Amino acid sequence: MIPLGRNDRWLTLKRRSALYGRRRHLGGAGQDAEAPKQAIGSLGLTGHDVSMYGVDKGIDTTYAGARSALENMLGQAAQNFHDLAGALRHAADMYDQTEADQQQRIRRAAGH
Repeated sequence: MIPLGRNDRWLTLKRRSALYGRRRHLGGAGQDAEAPKQAIGSLGLTGHDVSMYGVDKGIDTTYAGARSALENMLGQAAQNFHDLAGALRHAADMYDQTEADQQQRIRRAAGH
């Protein structure tokens, strides 16, 4: 095996940095989805807010259903970002371990 050259090490570091950077970004995106979810949760609408005609037409219940669905979607989005960040963290850790194993093999093959 040929020892890693300077450019190979640079590419390895760049790939690892990209994996960890994506993981941090996606994890943050999941946390960022919590604020809109909480804001939507506070936007309640009652029958009194929409008038008697609105109540008769079901505007209040339609609004409540839409608000609840949006809250659920934002919660799922946050969970998906969290799960994806965890998968990227795992991939980056595996990449680090594989890289360390390969470097050790190269050193052994070179007699170090």
